[in-house]
Amino acid sequence: MGDYFERVVDIEATAEEAGPLAARVLDRLVAEGILTREPDREGMYSLYADEGFAAGPEWARALQTEPGWGPGPVAVITGRHHFVGGQGEDDAEYAVCPRCAARTTFIDYPNSFEPDERTWAPFRSAVEAWEAGGTGEATCPACATPSPVTDWQWGDPYALGTVCFEFWGWPPLSDAFVADLTARLGHRTVRHMGKF
Repeated sequence: MGDYFERVVDIEATAEEAGPLAARVLDRLVAEGILTREPDREGMYSLYADEGFAAGPEWARALQTEPGWGPGPVAVITGRHHFVGGQGEDDAEYAVCPRCAARTTFIDYPNSFEPDERTWAPFRSAVEAWEAGGTGEATCPACATPSPVTDWQWGDPYALGTVCFEFWGWPPLSDAFVADLTARLGHRTVRHMGKF
């Protein structure tokens, strides 16, 4: 069982600004009728939240085309998390060193569907340290320079962030809506689509 999701992850907000920033953006979405404050969890399979907010009367304004079905909840997630695209993502998973620009590939889709543990283990440890509140430095296999995991450029199906809006069961969001949401967050974002 599962459902489709689309998420927008702020990859630059600090842990300290995450809560107030998410609250301000949520207030705007509620004021515009995109969302309500009514709790909803029907059809939500988030790894990061137990419930979200129900769609508002103007929810279709966020869509790419006319809706073919009604939307599910929207989870507003704060705190340090790693986000991975779900089924439907088929790009390689990798990180690019901020010092030398070398690319380290962890999973080479479609040739492999499991991470290369020798390559991934040091990065996994660094991400776990970052999620626990530390810097979480990963050492580049090419230049041997350690850098915070938040300085690395991650491939599309992977993101580190402190604010995330996760849309469950919605028809595809419009590029204009995602751009507006990104502008409201005031930072670079990563967009994931997939199925869990």
